[in-house]
Amino acid sequence: MRSILIATDTHADSDRALSRAVRLAVALGAKLTVVSVMEDTEENPALLLREGLVEDQLSAQPGADGLETEVVVAVGDPAEEIAHCAIRVAADLVVMGQHHKRKFLDSLRQTTVEKILRKLTCPALLAVEPSVQDYTNVLASVDFSDACAASIAAARKLAPDADIRLMHVVQVPYQSAVAAPGAVGDISHMVDPTPFIEDARTRAEKFAPDLPTDLPTGSLHLALSVSLQDRPAQLICLGAHTKKGAIDTLLGSFTADLVRDPPSDLLIAPPPRATM
Repeated sequence: MRSILIATDTHADSDRALSRAVRLAVALGAKLTVVSVMEDTEENPALLLREGLVEDQLSAQPGADGLETEVVVAVGDPAEEIAHCAIRVAADLVVMGQHHKRKFLDSLRQTTVEKILRKLTCPALLAVEPSVQDYTNVLASVDFSDACAASIAAARKLAPDADIRLMHVVQVPYQSAVAAPGAVGDISHMVDPTPFIEDARTRAEKFAPDLPTDLPTGSLHLALSVSLQDRPAQLICLGAHTKKGAIDTLLGSFTADLVRDPPSDLLIAPPPRATM
């Protein structure tokens, strides 16, 4: 990776993302662009004040003085401006911090982080944990899609020495139905998960033959929670899946849930763009 973009709103909780971005840029020898977007001003004094604040926060990061850096302060819609900046600097990775939670508003609309993720064409790192060490344990939640493959490829670049493990949750037909409260009759003994697990194992071996894969059944959220309890990971890899229709592209619901309440740092990759 030769170009990393870090998006910051200069709030205190952005420090972790900035620290992680600097750490990665140092390790990879990449140029670091820091972009901060202001939505409600076009006054030069305000823009200069924000630029000075960003530069001070950047210079305070260990190792930043040896990096090639650029500071950009833009005015407009954050998702639009950050996506445009990522294209201009040919970013290989966009780093962001966790969004500021507003329970009522978040239930009604997408967060700014989700809107940014929808527009990016490169992988994005949501950095929420303190940047005190390199990533050593990575968990990739996969469905064997191109987007998931892209997230694993990005993880290999960001953490070349990390232990990467895959998790694919096997969907067994009727399993959720027989376990539902009030279900009439118990046919759970008729639902044999073995063929579905073996099919998933075959696909996993083709998808990433060099990586171990866990194949739990049931709920995605529960499987992830159990996996992280058994084997904590500093980074979770996910694919952002797009749905074309009357509305703009959306993150998959599982990925969107984790973005709103991340259990650790998240690395999210869109499907690779088609080449002509």
